[in-house]
Amino acid sequence: MAVRSKAKQKASPALTKRVQTVLTDDQYELLLRVSKKEKKTVSALVREAVEVECLEKELRTTRQNALNDLLSLNAPVSDWEEMEGEIERGVTGG
Repeated sequence: MAVRSKAKQKASPALTKRVQTVLTDDQYELLLRVSKKEKKTVSALVREAVEVECLEKELRTTRQNALNDLLSLNAPVSDWEEMEGEIERGVTGG
């Protein structure tokens, strides 16, 4: 699943999946007012809400879990200059 924050969005990916939901009259009317105020379609507002409320939270959780997994390895680390030198020697074969 590719989720990108607003700062990283350049070109919109093709919209290929349809999701349907049912709202109350009051919810829809309020959403319609917001869409007019923000000059966006109702669909765009719903996509943004899904991104912010569901997908970004899930992505943060996934990243946090990955970080926790890495930290649990207790891998030996040195200071940055020493590690950088080891990386360079590994790349250059020297």
